[in-house]
Amino acid sequence: MTINKYFVFVPSAQQDEPEQTNKAISEAETQRQALLKQVQQDGGLSG
Repeated sequence: MTINKYFVFVPSAQQDEPEQTNKAISEAETQRQALLKQVQQDGGLSG
């Protein structure tokens, strides 16, 4: 268990969440990484 100034994180409580939520987050993260890689290759974030 992690106690922070703003919240208390209990890992066992997170396990109760449905897997569909995690799958949707994983798909969104994969898409974000692909788009970021494409933009970097195009020079959009070259500074």
